[in-house]
Amino acid sequence: MMIHKPFLNCILIIGLAAAVAYPALTASAQPSAMSKPGTHKVIAYYFHTNTRCSTCMKIEAYSKEAIEKGFAEELRNGTLEMRIINYEKPEHRHFMKDYKLVSKSLVLVNTVNGKQTEWTNLKMVWQLTGRKDAFLNYVRREVRNYLAKG
Repeated sequence: MMIHKPFLNCILIIGLAAAVAYPALTASAQPSAMSKPGTHKVIAYYFHTNTRCSTCMKIEAYSKEAIEKGFAEELRNGTLEMRIINYEKPEHRHFMKDYKLVSKSLVLVNTVNGKQTEWTNLKMVWQLTGRKDAFLNYVRREVRNYLAKG
């Protein structure tokens, strides 16, 4: 059986291309830093109901401002998330039991490897709604403490 030289050259080129491309392709398929064991993430939940008063709306707005302006890099890199949840929706009612909710609340959840390790309901947000700077500082301090646990 005779093999043609152009055919052998083609096989050689394909083999070389695969040898060069394979490391680059597999490197992009490797887990990111966020999915490696020991991954720490903080989730800030603002829980609300169907009925939303002006104070509740203010707590949500101040919470978002504190987190978005105080932790832009952490939000970008995924070590911090903010989620707004209506806990009266059927699919979210479990949060009432999970976090012992009795009212609208800002709850910080610490996770490691995707599993919750602790949580805190930031109850002082209700008392601080009339003092925006104090509110922002309180939320940022608590979030910073949770992020430092990672």
